[in-house]
Amino acid sequence: MKHIIIALLLLSLAACSQKNTQHAGHNDSSATATKPVKYICPMHPNVTSDKEGICPICQMDLVLENSPEAKEYEEESHNGHSHTKHTMGELIVPGQSRVLANVQTATVLKEPILRRVNAVGVLDFAEQNRRSITARVGGRIEKLYINQTGMTIRKGQILFELHSPELMQAQNEFILAVKNQALASLSGGASVKIIEQMKQRLVIMGMTNEQVQKLEQTHIAPMTTSIYAPSGGTVIEKKIVEGMFVNLGAPLFDIADLSTLWNLAELYETDVAAVRVGQKITLRLQSYPNETFKGCVAFIYPVVNAESRTVKVRIETPNPHGRLRPAMYTETLFSLDAGTGLTVPDEAILVTGKQNIVWVQVQGETNKFEARQVTTGAKFDGKVQILSGLSEGENVVASGGFLLDSERQLRGGTTGGGGQTQLP
Repeated sequence: MKHIIIALLLLSLAACSQKNTQHAGHNDSSATATKPVKYICPMHPNVTSDKEGICPICQMDLVLENSPEAKEYEEESHNGHSHTKHTMGELIVPGQSRVLANVQTATVLKEPILRRVNAVGVLDFAEQNRRSITARVGGRIEKLYINQTGMTIRKGQILFELHSPELMQAQNEFILAVKNQALASLSGGASVKIIEQMKQRLVIMGMTNEQVQKLEQTHIAPMTTSIYAPSGGTVIEKKIVEGMFVNLGAPLFDIADLSTLWNLAELYETDVAAVRVGQKITLRLQSYPNETFKGCVAFIYPVVNAESRTVKVRIETPNPHGRLRPAMYTETLFSLDAGTGLTVPDEAILVTGKQNIVWVQVQGETNKFEARQVTTGAKFDGKVQILSGLSEGENVVASGGFLLDSERQLRGGTTGGGGQTQLP
């Protein structure tokens, strides 16, 4: 009887244990079934959702947490490549469709970057080429030969006829000294020295050496004296007329040599650091839309304009044919050396709102392309600098990318999505 009671107790304990085990298993499966599903953005892990969708920041498809896609992005982050390639979707383009869409690729290159900066400039007179012709002696303008502003005069060209009592007196004194030289009993050395001083006085008063020599030979002082140009150039301003009496030192003409002009350009202070003296510059003018002119940086002004935050740069511009004129506006093109970087043809960049998209050929695939968001930099010579989003050696769509992007938007929506579609 005792053995029967022990056996019944053991059977009761076993049944209770099995019931508890089944109950615990039921609770575990219920917990597993009710565990919430979590979707995340591979590019922005802080963006989460309990259902499928797209990231509101980068428009990529949300993926399951701990999925292969999420782990792949995490591995890239650990390798230092996070946030460099923003894939916007894939598209398979069969051979025939690729030919019809004229899809052509170009390789991402690493090369020197010459950043182009355009600045507004204005042409001005070269200060070292400006002259002012002034009266060297008082008198009346009897005849004026250079009688129009804008006329071009040559060095040694006659300007006007001057009647000057003071100059006539100096000429007569010189003639008297020459005549007395032959009759004087003084030593020849002292007499020659006085004559030379009187010659220099006449030259200072505006006469040429040839005129003084003729006066010495003829011993005749003319009523009017021809005044010649001491230098050549274009008359910028004429300040005398015939019959006008001028005093010693009065300004008569302002002239300038226009064979070289200054182009004064304004550069932002952030760009001026890349400009150097001696750098070659290209100029464009509205007056000659199909031509370019060359210049050279001669001086960088040391002061920053407090209002515009710009620095003035002086560029010497040759003007051998006189086609350029002061006060003309110019478009000044600076090529600034920005080191080396990745570049693609500018046709490869598709601007969609605030995003720049490039279609990239998937590595190892001939007809498979993915849309990728990139960050662009400088533009030069039909190329665009790529700051992020591409790697050297990748192939990008340089022609036909617009058709691919249109197909992506039609099939996957304007947001891109990140899915894969195929052209027929």
